[in-house]
Amino acid sequence: MKFLLDASALIPLVTRAGKHLLTLAARESLFTTDLAIYEACSSLWKLSTLLKRISLVDGLEIADTIKQLSDTRTIQTVTFDELNLSRILKMADEEELTFYDASYIAAAESVEATLVTEDGTLRRRASSYVKTMTFETLKGKLGL
Repeated sequence: MKFLLDASALIPLVTRAGKHLLTLAARESLFTTDLAIYEACSSLWKLSTLLKRISLVDGLEIADTIKQLSDTRTIQTVTFDELNLSRILKMADEEELTFYDASYIAAAESVEATLVTEDGTLRRRASSYVKTMTFETLKGKLGL
């Protein structure tokens, strides 16, 4: 199966599976958007610097793992230039979503993937366009 991860699913997946994703991804196709990587790393900064929930060392290690997973195409990246920006803007307007959230839906459509998100509003609105699931459901499918 194919799964497109938003940042709310990317961080817990990398945190939980780490480099083990290299073997998990052999069975499944994992995708994300280029901006989700920035959003995920911004979350790592917030968790380490502002909230002090993780150490900076742990944040750096997780960010490095995300980079390696992207570099090796273990998690494939859908870039903005692969998407129809006008369609995303129309979808955002129709669904009352941010452009950013609508881009996850468009990216999932473009690679024919299930959108994995912890954002309940995004999941409900996206379900008219693509299959959706939570990270908890993905965990079960990946055997984590």
